[in-house]
Amino acid sequence: MHTKKSSGSSVIYLTLFAAMGLSIIPWPNSLACYMPNWVLLSLMYWCIALPHKVSVGTGWITGLLVDALSDSLLGQNALIFSIIAFFAHKLYLRLRNYRLWQQAMFILLSLLAMQLLSLLISHLAENQGYKHNYSYWYQAISSATAWPLVFFLLRNIRRRLNVQ
Repeated sequence: MHTKKSSGSSVIYLTLFAAMGLSIIPWPNSLACYMPNWVLLSLMYWCIALPHKVSVGTGWITGLLVDALSDSLLGQNALIFSIIAFFAHKLYLRLRNYRLWQQAMFILLSLLAMQLLSLLISHLAENQGYKHNYSYWYQAISSATAWPLVFFLLRNIRRRLNVQ
């Protein structure tokens, strides 16, 4: 039996838009700092799973959309997402062979680096002092913890819809 092969670009974009929707839901302040970076997790999954379809350009455009949605400095997330997509794209063969917990450690380090870069850009752009506490870094930990859920969910979507 021959199954229909799907190019899947629309599925990829829909999952990224859904992740953006999750990121702009107004969460209570007590939960907001613990919310994973759904968009970056989705982008990283697609960079690892289908590097021929999702790469640095997708990261740049996704970052620009996140900048517009989050009212952050235009280009800040675009730069960060494209850097993360670059490393995920360059290391995808290695990352595919890692166990899920090892991938989660890569996610943790990537998001910590992203948040540090974001803090540096914000500091330079606004010329203000340090105004974040430890809760600023919780998103990286929660994102690494949520990686297995995102991985299995997106892999299931990719397999069911035969996205290649």
